Amino acid sequence: MTRRSLSGRLVAGLAGVVLAAIGAGASLADAAGSPPTTATAGTGTAQYVQLADEGLHQQSTHWSTPVHHWFCESLNCTGAYPLLTIWGAVRMFEAADAVQLASPSPSHRATVQFWAGQAEKLYWNRYLGGYDPYPGDDYPAAQAWFDDNGWLGLAFYDAYRATGQQRWLSDAQRALDFIATRGWSGGGPGNGMWWNTQHQQHSGEALAADSLLGMLLYGADHRSSDLQNAQTWIDWANANDIGFSGLFASEGPGSTVIDYVEAPLIYAQYLLCQATRRDSYCAHAAAQANTLTRIYGIAYNLAPLYDSIFLQWMMAYDQATGGHHWVAVAQANAAAADTHASDARGLWLQSWWGGPIRDRNTQPDMLRTVGGTTSLYAWLAYYST
Repeated sequence: MTRRSLSGRLVAGLAGVVLAAIGAGASLADAAGSPPTTATAGTGTAQYVQLADEGLHQQSTHWSTPVHHWFCESLNCTGAYPLLTIWGAVRMFEAADAVQLASPSPSHRATVQFWAGQAEKLYWNRYLGGYDPYPGDDYPAAQAWFDDNGWLGLAFYDAYRATGQQRWLSDAQRALDFIATRGWSGGGPGNGMWWNTQHQQHSGEALAADSLLGMLLYGADHRSSDLQNAQTWIDWANANDIGFSGLFASEGPGSTVIDYVEAPLIYAQYLLCQATRRDSYCAHAAAQANTLTRIYGIAYNLAPLYDSIFLQWMMAYDQATGGHHWVAVAQANAAAADTHASDARGLWLQSWWGGPIRDRNTQPDMLRTVGGTTSLYAWLAYYST
């Protein structure tokens, strides 16, 4: 497949509009208050679909392995655990969902069905009643992570949206039921959502993914227990997990603020506001979104895996609230990725804004890096319509 580059007039031009506005003292919200005239929805969507298809092609061409008919975590399946973990898989799984949502076709639908079917088969642990991170680890002593279950549950939920197939919604519900049964340590300071089944550390990442999963599943099937669980978790976060500048902390007060913790909880609060008609949740979500704009500006450059999660759910928040801001931010990041993400082999293994990837857990040649960039393009294809 030949390299398909985004039009400079379409997205790089958009980045220039936004950066120029910031340089002139305007806020990013002012710059993105209405879609730039150079970025027509139809043209942008088609190009983002092409780019997402290219990323999925890179994955199938360079990371596939006959073992379990699955993929490698890194090129050539090196290391002690060479197969793709849940954390390595979720961005490509979400990209497949988004492309089918943006541009439905038999081939796109088949890709979603493949990802969902393989994830269901390879990661489900019948002894735990949840998903564990490594393919085939279906035994009682396996360790499972509650953030993994949340992210994978969200990918299953989006597979349901993309295909209408109830099976994938049931898989998402299994993840949430496992989280609610074994992941929550209770309310009050020092508690929260456990990171994994060893119950040694709490996790803001798990809390964020799991809260959003609960709200989305409630919207799909209106199970009161899903709403009650999500509200309990969100209320706990608002009471016990607020850190720098009023944003959510990753492991309790005083810990790091991480973009991909913020976005799912912001969107989950907005959904909770709609479900309960309590305006305080909407107000808090809006205040935190504005704080993110003020502090972070336009460039998200931790790692494609994390930043694409953040931008996916902030674009969902945009769509729900009638905004344009976060789509414009995502488009500017896509322009940067189009310039910087490709390495000498043409694989999307570099950071979006140049320089090294700043996450020490993202090693060279990992599929998760390609997945993050592919997911950015894929969700832009959906939210740019």
